[in-house]
Amino acid sequence: MVRIRKAIGRSVRASRVCALCAFTALALSLGGCSLLGGTGTSGTAGTEHIDPQISAEYLVEKGVLTVAFDTTDAPQGITQDDGTVTGYNADVAAALAHQLGLKVRVVDASDAAEVLEGDQADLYFGAAPDDGDDALTSVGSYFDDAPAVFALTENADAVSASELSTWTVGVQASSAAQDALVKAGISASQQTYSNVNECFAALVGGEVDCVACDAAAGSYLARAFEGVEFVGTIDAVDEYDIVADADALELIDKVSEALGDIASNGTLDAVHAAWYGSVPRELANTLVDGVTLMVEEPRTESSLDDEGDEDELGTSEDGLTDESTDDLDADTLADDQEDLDSESVSSSTDTYQADDSEL
Repeated sequence: MVRIRKAIGRSVRASRVCALCAFTALALSLGGCSLLGGTGTSGTAGTEHIDPQISAEYLVEKGVLTVAFDTTDAPQGITQDDGTVTGYNADVAAALAHQLGLKVRVVDASDAAEVLEGDQADLYFGAAPDDGDDALTSVGSYFDDAPAVFALTENADAVSASELSTWTVGVQASSAAQDALVKAGISASQQTYSNVNECFAALVGGEVDCVACDAAAGSYLARAFEGVEFVGTIDAVDEYDIVADADALELIDKVSEALGDIASNGTLDAVHAAWYGSVPRELANTLVDGVTLMVEEPRTESSLDDEGDEDELGTSEDGLTDESTDDLDADTLADDQEDLDSESVSSSTDTYQADDSEL
């Protein structure tokens, strides 16, 4: 089965429910400075009409691109009180739909195989590229994430693995970023906090020298803190793919081409920047100087059987937390968001027609 990456907001443990609600509230408040304004666009000016590029037989609904993702995985997916779905995934879906001459509809899902093989959606956003089965095929990668370091602008150029070891790093307790510091051999003094908001507040308040957290969570949140910027990653990069039913050959071909088009014409980078600021969309070459990644032995099916089952976000045998999620709290940011663009894309669960007249 396709493995769905556990990203921001994807924890289902009861202890994270309140934090997830707070993060969603933050996402609604910050907005994404969306380029699309709820219309879906290819990134070109005017009101260009594009004929449907995919036959009805390959679509759940004729003339509509139905995309599925976790709509509570802020800021990739955000569900507002009125049911409207916004976020980075929603913007990318809208851009793809326009490129294909289709309307777009979003459905909430956390299991790619279930929605694609059950004809509930045409595409699923957020699958790991290395864990597909024969029934599903990746049409391309659209998003990267990794544990990363953020620092004040005046200190950003000085950051290296050796320098970090002399600094005090703000980090959420029991998070993937905390584990990544250990794996990278960074013997920094760690100051732990209950969520990433508190880490960033401590950074601008002078309590810590930098913050380690997920790149996506940190770059989205850093927009609310003046003078904070992304420095680099400290662990391997997780890629997130768009996948489709392997038998939908025309759909796979056309969506792959459309994804390539919005990547090459700058639309994908622009959408990414609207939600994550200046952090690069592709993180492959952003490793902090001096950090050496640990090379893991390939995990065979027999070795997985020997390991036994793990909790969904539990602790593995090596003592490291399994892809822990960084939590954010919106309440402490109420006074920091007045200068941020609060517009967000309304890629609604209702069908809408692609139109780029607002650009």
